Order: sequence, then structure tokens, then C-alpha cells
Amino acid sequence: MSDIASPVEPAICVKGGGGVLFPLFGDAEQEWPRGLRIFLYLIGLLWCFMGVGIIADVFMTAIEKVTSKKVRRYDKKKQRFYTFEVWNATVANLTLMALGSSAPEILLNVIDIFA
Repeated sequence: MSDIASPVEPAICVKGGGGVLFPLFGDAEQEWPRGLRIFLYLIGLLWCFMGVGIIADVFMTAIEKVTSKKVRRYDKKKQRFYTFEVWNATVANLTLMALGSSAPEILLNVIDIFA
């Protein structure tokens, strides 16, 4: 074993430290008042949560549209039309729930592959 310690990188919140994305404006951002930085980062965080909420609403509306599809069939024996659901609602909802609960893990793995 070597007695030489590897250099420790400064934390993201101190001068000279940095991450993949933050601090946005480099070391100059460290000179801003702490309250202003907290406020701006909270606004950015809320903006992201609103975006996720809007996307989730659009996604769920699309899923409801897909899973509520119905088909009309004509029965020659009874001389009547019947309406059938294409998707079993329970199976469709459980499948989408499983996909939705795994989405964060899938996205983290995709980010890990390309980052």
C-alpha cells in the first residue's frame, strides 16, 4: 500500500468545487449572497417539479386514451352490434404502474451509461 493520499476534490458548495452541472456560473456564483442562491435554486427546483407534473399529466391522459379503446363487432346470428374493450383495464394499469415505478431506476442507468 502507498502512503500517498489521492488529492481530495473540493465540495461543490465551496470555492473551486464543481459538479457536472452546478454551480451554474462557476466560482463567481460563490460570491452571491447565500439567501439569493437558495432562492434561485428553489425556484429552479420548483420549475423542474412543475415540468415533471405536467409531463405526468399528459402521459396519463395518453395512457387513458390508449387503454380505453373499444371495438364494435357485428354478430350475424343475433343481428346486433357489440362493443368490446381492447385492453383489460386491470392488466393495463398494473403494467403501467410497474413501468412507472421502475422509470427512475431505468433513467439513472441510462444517465450512467452516457455520462
